[in-house]
Amino acid sequence: MARKGKDLISQLPDDILVHILSMVRYKEAVRTTVVSRRWKHLHTKLPAVSFTMSVLGLQGSPLSTQSKQRVESMARTLRRRCAGPDHDTVQRLRLSYRKDVPMECRYADEFIALAAASSLVLFLNCPKNLRNNDAGPWSLHLPAATACLSMESCWYSVRPPHVHGPGASALKSLTFKDNFMVLHPGYLQDTAFPSLEELHISGCTLSGSIEITSATMPRLKHLRIVDVSIISLGTEAAITVLADELATLRVSCHDGGKPDPPSSHEMLCVETPFRASFTEYSCFRLRAPKLRVFEWRCCYAKEVRVDAVGRLSDVVIELFAGRLPRCYNEAKRFLQMEDCDKLMKHILQGIMPGRWKYVQRNFIECDELRLRCEITEYDM
Repeated sequence: MARKGKDLISQLPDDILVHILSMVRYKEAVRTTVVSRRWKHLHTKLPAVSFTMSVLGLQGSPLSTQSKQRVESMARTLRRRCAGPDHDTVQRLRLSYRKDVPMECRYADEFIALAAASSLVLFLNCPKNLRNNDAGPWSLHLPAATACLSMESCWYSVRPPHVHGPGASALKSLTFKDNFMVLHPGYLQDTAFPSLEELHISGCTLSGSIEITSATMPRLKHLRIVDVSIISLGTEAAITVLADELATLRVSCHDGGKPDPPSSHEMLCVETPFRASFTEYSCFRLRAPKLRVFEWRCCYAKEVRVDAVGRLSDVVIELFAGRLPRCYNEAKRFLQMEDCDKLMKHILQGIMPGRWKYVQRNFIECDELRLRCEITEYDM
């Protein structure tokens, strides 16, 4: 039996203590420096660093009007960690800050440069008075070590940045995750990402058409487009994917895109100037001669054009009919099974030009309000 008062946890090796500290929030891990000399530098070995420069209330107002002291404390912590040539590498840096506060933006740029993390996660806050306005363009300088970049935002006023620096050429994964950002036409063509292999766009809004091409992303292999809406019902927004190395394409739009059964209780959408109640792209064009996996779930387009795909191993297409989502000032609209059947036919004709009739006869499941087609490598 251990003697009373004996410090057993401090006898554990550093790697185990660091693993334990990694399970708590970073600021709590930093506070353990007062435990003993042994613990003074343990937090500097943590692979992930997270800083929240300001905390916003439920209405978008800062809970603390003065964030300078807390941010300066964060800066001192990170500078001490990154001082010297033998410091432990920061593998993942997560920053939460306000885009309308220049002081926080300056420190964010410093933190990104100091940490030179391989994975960077930015959570961008925006105050209440900018929610319905465009906060304007901004840029992000990435260090060469950054291979993965993920951005989230609270409000539509924060648009994606112009990415530059050595990290733009080294970036392998780019994610816009649940970030309510407005993607303007030409954004993805303005910056070249020569090493990018994965692109994930989620929760964004299109103010116009976008293109994802090998001209700016020559190594793109995996693309996910999830719940990407159009800005208003009258917006003509097309998505063009011309990717020579693309192997996986997954497209879905359940949030604001899935019709409800006509007999169900209708829940009206909240009207917003940045998101249509229902999303239908004007056109979806695809050319991916090496494509292997194709998924299309609850997504609608007036026209689907497939120029080329590879030898597909997995195909999933799922479409729903029913009552379309709407705001209180919009008339009721319905998507019929005939519309779903027509879209299914166009997609199959494009991805399987020589076999679409055979697939249509043997692999389509149909019930009252759903069409589903699933084909695996064994069925090809």
